[in-house]
Amino acid sequence: MYVYEIVEATKGTLVSGNINQDITFFSQDSRQMAQGGMYIPLKGERFDGHDFIESAFDTGADAIISHKDVSYPDKIVIRVQDTMQALKDMAIYLREHRPVKVVGVTGSVGKTSTRDMIYSVIKQKYHTLKTEGNYNNEIGLPLTILRYVNEEVMVLEMGMNHLKEMSRLSYIARPDIACITNVGTAHIGELGSRENILKAKLEIVDGMKEGSSLVINDDNDMLHTVSLENMNVIRCGHQDEDQYCLKNVVLNENDSDFDVMIDGQLEHFHLNVQGEHNVSNALIAIAIGRALDIDVAAIQKGLADFVLTKNRMDVINIDHGVTLIDGTYNANVDSMISSLAVLSRYQRRKIAVLADMLELGDYSESLHRQVGKSVVDHHIDVLACVGKEAHYIGEEALKQGMKEVYCFDDNEALLAFLKEELEEKDIVLLKGSHGMHLKEIVDALMKG
Repeated sequence: MYVYEIVEATKGTLVSGNINQDITFFSQDSRQMAQGGMYIPLKGERFDGHDFIESAFDTGADAIISHKDVSYPDKIVIRVQDTMQALKDMAIYLREHRPVKVVGVTGSVGKTSTRDMIYSVIKQKYHTLKTEGNYNNEIGLPLTILRYVNEEVMVLEMGMNHLKEMSRLSYIARPDIACITNVGTAHIGELGSRENILKAKLEIVDGMKEGSSLVINDDNDMLHTVSLENMNVIRCGHQDEDQYCLKNVVLNENDSDFDVMIDGQLEHFHLNVQGEHNVSNALIAIAIGRALDIDVAAIQKGLADFVLTKNRMDVINIDHGVTLIDGTYNANVDSMISSLAVLSRYQRRKIAVLADMLELGDYSESLHRQVGKSVVDHHIDVLACVGKEAHYIGEEALKQGMKEVYCFDDNEALLAFLKEELEEKDIVLLKGSHGMHLKEIVDALMKG
């Protein structure tokens, strides 16, 4: 993005530097700069990025935008009213002035896996950029767009915690195609109900042109009710009337196979990951691939090549034939239940290690109890819970008749229990919100 474009986009003033220079890298982190890059100092409640401008120059930055009066005559300096707004304005400008299609991805659970599946499919035909890590908010989304070089498609993950947040992201990204993986209970503490979560997710269409395509998981009870007059709603699921309908699903311990009717032909697909939720996500990727004119063979290859992001149900073999399923990145009710379904398919002693699901507000007890019931429904052999809220999981499992239920207040006690409890060939699922630090348990068990 050229400096003159940045000045135009932000309605800023060039204080110093070459207006024709091409800026090739943007970051709000002064420690992660590169030559040819622009540092964007953001101001938060407890910090001000303007305090690190010199550090950014020391690590290679050639340019900055600033809403303070600063003087660096040998650098590119653009004065703006507000650096946060300027970040968004640059992304909006680039999106409008580059020949790139945008796929927006959201959902209560499965955003990242679906994003990566879609990327794996689309890159078979197009030069493609995707969101990295959790850059899916009002800072991360614009920074992702600003990574554009000359890609033909961007796959952008879009997250939210509150009403109107998704709408703001949609007006920045302006998706040509969007998808909603599901509507569950993530952020229900902030949003108050699943109806409000659906409303918030549907804001993804706010910045889309009339007649654009919205791909939805029609198996989800909330999404099944969606009807939009000005959008092309593409439904994916198990119903015969769905445009993309799953057939002959086979779920194995380590992979999955399924068929989909496409253009009157039953096509076979293979995934090297397990779980019905991943099959549903793959169906969305198929629908988006077809919407972008990608042939079936390329989609089949893209899905076969797909691998999960680390810590999202990684299967790890440790000493004595014990296998860990690492789901420690995050958790909500839907992902907990999906993970228990995966665990249940193993023909070994099954141990579920479950920690608190955070940010559930007044719904916390009832939703943790729902997980406890699911543990029993999936015939798990041993349940170990850690954390204040996870005790409700254990209580409900005991109420439902489960015998081997253990509850712990901290990870240290949990780890000591597991080291004593684990037997040869056990399969162990570890799942909880990121803030519960279950990854520490995974790392400790891997060390032996």
